[in-house]
Amino acid sequence: MGKDSIYEKLKDKAAFTLSKGKLKSVLTSDNIDVVLNSIKQYKGKGFYDKIRLAQEYDELKDLCIRVQNHKPKVIAEIGTWNGGTFYVWTRINPQAKKIISIDLPDGDYGGGYDEKRIKFFSEFSSDRENTSLSFIRGDSKSDSTVEMLKAVLGKDTIDFLYIDGDHTYEGIKKDFENYVRLMSADGLVGFHDINTFKDGYGVHKYWNEIKGNYKYEEFIKPGSRVMGNGLIYLRED
Repeated sequence: MGKDSIYEKLKDKAAFTLSKGKLKSVLTSDNIDVVLNSIKQYKGKGFYDKIRLAQEYDELKDLCIRVQNHKPKVIAEIGTWNGGTFYVWTRINPQAKKIISIDLPDGDYGGGYDEKRIKFFSEFSSDRENTSLSFIRGDSKSDSTVEMLKAVLGKDTIDFLYIDGDHTYEGIKKDFENYVRLMSADGLVGFHDINTFKDGYGVHKYWNEIKGNYKYEEFIKPGSRVMGNGLIYLRED
């Protein structure tokens, strides 16, 4: 049978209903350790079987502490993949009123969630009436995507921006330049893979070029040559 058959639709509906219940059972706290461990505890069904997270635990935890202390009201993430960090930002920031995902379908660096996964990601804040989740499926570097984000923001500005999309030097540079203009004066900008030295990855190069212009922190596992999170403070004080 094809993917759009009645059988497949019923099967997916059942898997989603069961997974939604499993997800609800782990949405118990905004404590960072509890949230990070809940990703492992969650066991869904079918297409919604896991929340996947490509991060080193301590690197992400240290970044989360800074973000949570900042209490961002508006969060934007470039590059959501299978929703791991999007889930984390949603859960550790109960005060957030807007959390926005920008992700390129079939992107080279893990992008591509489809409409079906959006309904699952939307459940990440199902217990919080004050938090609105938005999903923009497009190229973060395009003018049309920037305009879509502006429409979602309205009069708001971004308090925390996490960049984990196009990992080329040109891509990360374009994302930073495009979206830093939409940020609050005291905003935070996070970068993933500042310590990844593989072909096609230029985040480390761009990070090392700009970090000296700001107050910044690096969260890198000792001895590692992969991943790593960087954080820029737009306001020096």
